[in-house]
Amino acid sequence: MTIKAVVFDLDNTLVSSNINFELLRQEIDCPDGKDLLTHVAETECDSQRKLRHDVILEHEIKDAKSSSLMSGAQGLLDWLLANNMHFGIITRNCREAAEAKLREHKLVVETLITREDFPAKPDPTALFHLMTEWRLEKGSILYVGDHQYDVLTAQNAGCLSCYISNSSELSACYGADLHYPSLKALHRYLKAQ
Repeated sequence: MTIKAVVFDLDNTLVSSNINFELLRQEIDCPDGKDLLTHVAETECDSQRKLRHDVILEHEIKDAKSSSLMSGAQGLLDWLLANNMHFGIITRNCREAAEAKLREHKLVVETLITREDFPAKPDPTALFHLMTEWRLEKGSILYVGDHQYDVLTAQNAGCLSCYISNSSELSACYGADLHYPSLKALHRYLKAQ
């Protein structure tokens, strides 16, 4: 099936992210191997949960200020726009940090979905929402990201998945349908389809 829409992860897919997750885990007492957002959600004490949420928010906002545009991102987004393809972002970031990154790099997307809007990835609800909003079949949507959660999100929704390694090493592509070292390589593939 022809790809008619592309949905991106944000951090380390369209813009860089340098969050120190080891430090963040320490600051919110999150055990290794446990999902940070799940850990916060499962915190029983309301004040402790809010404190942990605020710590994550602080790290995300700081990261937004130091981010840079990933190579090939602007060219790919411009091409999608010129070819009348739907494109958006689904991120585990909070809206404030995600919007700050988009403003900082002058990125315009059709749809931005953050963890405040739908359950966080790898839950596929946000992708199901976009399928309905854009009136597209799952096989015509490509989800692009740099993390296992991104591949799982696409798989959980029945969409095509694309893993971007941001290096020449592609061995950890997590079973993605497509895998490329960069957005530029993905762009070449999309232009050729």
